[in-house]
Amino acid sequence: MSIDRAELAKALAEATGWSVTADPRRFTFVNDDPPQVVIWTVTDAEISEIHYSQNVRAKGFGGSQTNDPAIVGVPLDEALGPFELFGGSRGYMDGTDLTIRE
Repeated sequence: MSIDRAELAKALAEATGWSVTADPRRFTFVNDDPPQVVIWTVTDAEISEIHYSQNVRAKGFGGSQTNDPAIVGVPLDEALGPFELFGGSRGYMDGTDLTIRE
């Protein structure tokens, strides 16, 4: 699966409510209020793995599979929510492990 990181960054921004930028190795999530930054270092293969897992999960709940890149935003939004709520300022995630570490 070919990953258009610019398109995925837009989809992730819409899904999470954070500003998102992308480069070939990482996505950077920025929240302005309060000021927070989370860097997610991830390969295209790992993004594809998360996408596949979300499709399997959706199918298990009676949904259908999708090629929409925004489906990757669901677990990212779940990871960013507690970080935003409890006031971390800087954090990082690595690959398919969407646990934010400070």
